[in-house]
Amino acid sequence: MTKAENTEAFLKVLEKGTLPAVVAFGGDERIFVDEALVAVRTRVLSGGLADFNHDRVSARERGAGDVVNLCRTLPVMAPRRLVEVRDADAIRDADVDVLAGYLERPCPETVLCLVLDEIDERVRLPKLLAKAPAALICRFDHPKGSYMPDLVQSRAQRSKVGLQPGAAEALARMVGNDLTLLARALEKLALAVNGDVSVEDVGRHVADTHMEDVYAWARAVATGDRDGALRAMAALQAAREEPLGLVGLLAWQLREVATARALLDEGKDAARELRLSGDRAGPVLHAARLYEPAQHAARLVRLADADRTLKSSRQPQWLQMVRLVQDLTAPPRTTRAGASTTAQGRRPSG
Repeated sequence: MTKAENTEAFLKVLEKGTLPAVVAFGGDERIFVDEALVAVRTRVLSGGLADFNHDRVSARERGAGDVVNLCRTLPVMAPRRLVEVRDADAIRDADVDVLAGYLERPCPETVLCLVLDEIDERVRLPKLLAKAPAALICRFDHPKGSYMPDLVQSRAQRSKVGLQPGAAEALARMVGNDLTLLARALEKLALAVNGDVSVEDVGRHVADTHMEDVYAWARAVATGDRDGALRAMAALQAAREEPLGLVGLLAWQLREVATARALLDEGKDAARELRLSGDRAGPVLHAARLYEPAQHAARLVRLADADRTLKSSRQPQWLQMVRLVQDLTAPPRTTRAGASTTAQGRRPSG
């Protein structure tokens, strides 16, 4: 692999995979840059004399010939050495030829780390690195909102913070794509919560009043409140929320409701089984009883279809969201007597 599939895959290679002879990275998200540097230094220099086997230079001050000479220097009482080049964007086109020659026969005892400000594959150096079998390159962009729940999950694992279902989505909604805020939030939750972090823990310890608007919308959809859901969604659109992120949060909410219905039908205490407490228990149980199991399943299928359509269709995303809400808030089916069936034979309350 000469070009990492994504940031997390790249960092995993740096931390645990086979390091290539040349590693290059850069981009807008400087937190990733700092983490990548730490990972490379740890992997290459651990177990040896770090001071004697770590050269740090700037491409503004040293030419590619000097860098290659440093790379061909043998390590001192260690299996490998690290040559770290900052400002690699400053490498001139003439010097790229020198690096191309080195890439054909890199020194097996050296890892060359090139740190760039920007990575534009139309430029000669990044283009060369992306095609070289001996190099691994990654551009660190600010993460997109739709990718944040997965990133939150992986970052929580790194921090040894367990997350209950829905907590990753809740954290993603609160921090947006700000990784500094995410790091602080995980630190706070690690200290404040004993055990896996719940949605309630996120709301309690990482406060954000904007999150209430998002959850109010999800509750309105779950309970079939079409007017309330459409009003709330208009506010979220005005706040520049990302539809795909909202669909992810809603998927968690409707899965929880469907699970609650199944537990109720089995005669179990759904609130206790799902660890629902406070203001969350009432809306979830009400939504669970409001619809038949087949309708819960159909709503989840419709949601999965919407997720695929949002990712592939050219139709306006917010128009698709309106149609989705209208479908998900369709009135519950009724029995022949005209009353909506509910779990344990009761009429829906609330």
